[in-house]
Amino acid sequence: MRLARFITSGREGSVMTAAGIVLIGAPDSAAARFAQRGYPVLASEPGDDAVRAAIAALGPVCGGRVAVVGYGVGGCSAFLAVTRLGAAAGIGFHPIGIGARLREAGLVRAPLSLHFGDADALVPLPEVRAIKGALEGFATTEIYRYPGAAQGFAVDGDPAFDPAAAALAERRAFDVLDALR
Repeated sequence: MRLARFITSGREGSVMTAAGIVLIGAPDSAAARFAQRGYPVLASEPGDDAVRAAIAALGPVCGGRVAVVGYGVGGCSAFLAVTRLGAAAGIGFHPIGIGARLREAGLVRAPLSLHFGDADALVPLPEVRAIKGALEGFATTEIYRYPGAAQGFAVDGDPAFDPAAAALAERRAFDVLDALR
């Protein structure tokens, strides 16, 4: 397990009013943007054990409210953090692997915000539709599709980076996170 980059705008040791953010698969620029908005941030590897440890480490700093934000396979970890680990919210940017775990969809009890590109070869539109169908009826779930966006659209520096789609997806993610304050 590798926990890295603890970034906070508050005083060390004080309880933050903002929710904590566990980031998985995020570029450094994303970690900086979350921290600039006042969120304590901790990077984690994917996987239940690593994410559970990151949530436990960050929880005391932010009053126990920890959201998991993941990119690519990290997006599936964000989904599973909501269904298995008691995260306060989960956000997935072009998440990979949720379609194989839809049996857990009924366990979603916290805000979940998923952002898919319509041109994502790794998560084709039929899979996005299956995810939407499995999560339909959950008031805390938002699923967004971005026309023309591909896998990696929200990662600056990625060949598929789409600045307009990335900015809109991030704004929607911050809406969810800001509601946790």
